[in-house]
Amino acid sequence: MGEQLRQVQRELDATARQGDETAGHVAEIADILGRMSPRLDDVEQGVAALGGAVEAAVAGAGAGDAEDEALSLTPALRWSQLDRTAKHAAWDALGGFVSEVLNDDYQLSRLELPDCWPVHPRAVRELAWLRTLYISSSAPGTRPELVAEWHVRWLPAAITNLAVAIDGRECAPGKHRVTEEERRRYDDAVQEAGSAGQHPPALTSERSVDRPRYFPAQFPPLRGHDPSYGARQARVALLDAETPAPPSRPEHWREYFLDARMADIGDGTGA
Repeated sequence: MGEQLRQVQRELDATARQGDETAGHVAEIADILGRMSPRLDDVEQGVAALGGAVEAAVAGAGAGDAEDEALSLTPALRWSQLDRTAKHAAWDALGGFVSEVLNDDYQLSRLELPDCWPVHPRAVRELAWLRTLYISSSAPGTRPELVAEWHVRWLPAAITNLAVAIDGRECAPGKHRVTEEERRRYDDAVQEAGSAGQHPPALTSERSVDRPRYFPAQFPPLRGHDPSYGARQARVALLDAETPAPPSRPEHWREYFLDARMADIGDGTGA
């Protein structure tokens, strides 16, 4: 009997020790949880703040100015996906780039940048692509070699691509999609109508944005063979073979630009 009591006592002592160990573990766990709790609160607050920042950014982007959106995207790739408001801003931003950078800063000629570029969709995409690269290369902190690449690579490449996009046999300063023979016949018809006291005929019956157009007062004659242009008051003076092509100016392409923008955006007060 005594031995059994001693055995029971040993088991009770072991159980007590296990209870003390368990209590110690519980206290350690409670201490760890107590230390982690503020960190978890910080994490929750950080996640909440991040979520708020993301929502604010999304809301800001949605409510952002259409012109800012036009600056951030690449119209050459996403032009057809723009809504009407963003497309209007993209056209105006592109017109500003051509006027302020290509016309004023780089003095592109009317052969390098034909007057009718706005009514050639591929030319519009080429210039939109060039504008995107210009914005990227002129950002603060851009490495000099990237700026140089815009000058020596992307600008010359765009000029080459414009020559491919716009057929020089049909389009030239002051005329769009009209051959030399058609232009001469039209001049003769206008002269005959004037002599007969009649209104000059329309160049074409087409009414689409891509219709053939000819602006006599803006069209420098070809260098060389047709001296009759020198006698006409409405003509630019005949250019000789050594005279460089005149520089492009907004007044040379504005009418094409307004027609192309209207056709692309559609009717409405914002156009």
